[in-house]
Amino acid sequence: MRITSLSDEPVQEIRFLNAGKRPGDFYSDSLPVLHGVVDALPEGMSALVVTADLQGRETFESARGQPLRLLGEVLPAMFVDEILPSLNVGNQRIGVLMAGDFYTVPTLDRRGGSGDVRSVWQAFADQMDWVVGVAGNHDLFGDKAGPPRFSGSMHFLDGDLVTVDGLRIAGISGIPGEPRRLWRRHINDFVDGVGSLLCESPEIVIMHDGPDAPVPGCRGLALVREMIEQFDPTLVVRGHAHWDTPLAELANGTQVLNVDARAVVLTAN
Repeated sequence: MRITSLSDEPVQEIRFLNAGKRPGDFYSDSLPVLHGVVDALPEGMSALVVTADLQGRETFESARGQPLRLLGEVLPAMFVDEILPSLNVGNQRIGVLMAGDFYTVPTLDRRGGSGDVRSVWQAFADQMDWVVGVAGNHDLFGDKAGPPRFSGSMHFLDGDLVTVDGLRIAGISGIPGEPRRLWRRHINDFVDGVGSLLCESPEIVIMHDGPDAPVPGCRGLALVREMIEQFDPTLVVRGHAHWDTPLAELANGTQVLNVDARAVVLTAN
């Protein structure tokens, strides 16, 4: 799968509340939604929704006096009701690629909190046909660290691969770091894990942290990029570090789509 074009301007911006560093410091922010075109989607599919780092909560207006839901809990219905129809997306199957970090503390007074994101995965699964994703370094699934026990249309990846609607999708969760901390592993283990996945010739690789790119401001892991460049081209989806330029190409032709704090709708020509 190759992205042939990506909109420079958002097709829609979703207002949400972003956390501050102390009580009362939260502020209004917006999530840009971009539209991309790929050379082909599997037969019977209308679109892929791709996102990561939805670390915010809905607005007070949206909550209507109820506890503020996570941004990722309210976003899927907005896609179905507003965004996808505005792009004339057909009524065939919709898949979701999730690259991690979907939690924000309820009080919006601390950045980088960790918590349960199962409700976000379920919200996307309720509105779309299937979800494939990885964990970010702030994601819990229940009250304990470790992988979730999803079934049905939700597919969690950490060093493995799944085929959905004919798409071979691989994924590795977390970031390099101290292994005793949540969703972290030694950098060499992370790089080796990426290499093992690429040996399986996936069409898409999802990771939370990921490669850097030869474009100013495209921060990431040089060792991961060097590993990727040893293999045939693929499409890498990543989050964790924000890029002003969301799409970059590596030396071997691999495309890297950065969806940190953004969402992208991919449709076919």
